[in-house]
Amino acid sequence: MSHRSNLLRAALLAAGSASVAFLGVAMAQEDDGTAVVVPARDVGEYGGVRPGDDNPPPREKAAKALASRGPVSVLTWPGFQVTPNGSRFFLQTTSAPVTENKPSEGRYEVLLKNARTHVRNTRRWLDTRFFPTPVRRARVERRGRRDLAFVFELKGASTPSVSSGTGPDGYTYLYVDWPPAPAPTN
Repeated sequence: MSHRSNLLRAALLAAGSASVAFLGVAMAQEDDGTAVVVPARDVGEYGGVRPGDDNPPPREKAAKALASRGPVSVLTWPGFQVTPNGSRFFLQTTSAPVTENKPSEGRYEVLLKNARTHVRNTRRWLDTRFFPTPVRRARVERRGRRDLAFVFELKGASTPSVSSGTGPDGYTYLYVDWPPAPAPTN
């Protein structure tokens, strides 16, 4: 029996019921005691954070605890959306970070001063090369001990519009809006 199966069986037994949610999946127990894993969401359904929605970020309590220790903005979620006017990359943070824009050839960076992230997943690449955006991919990188940078690798020359606002969930959103990607020439 695999380690994951053992975890599932232990979760079911600990819950003392025929079904339980654990590790982002829904589980049920068959009559013969077999654990069955089923998706927690329908195929294609997005389960992450969207500006304007009330879906909480992962490890929300830990983010708020880190933010309460001092004047620091904690990154809780990076995201990407295709918009009618191009594309939008966003960062959800616990408070408004001080930012500095740094354009360079083939790259664009938005530096977030005195910002932290508490979940390693927030620094994974957002691969957008197949979307109609001038950005090939983007991610958050550490810059020293106190800062983060939202780094964009570009497909071609382009300049975004950077803004921020507070959402109805109380989090601050940093928006980096890009114009549509130019049509490929043959």
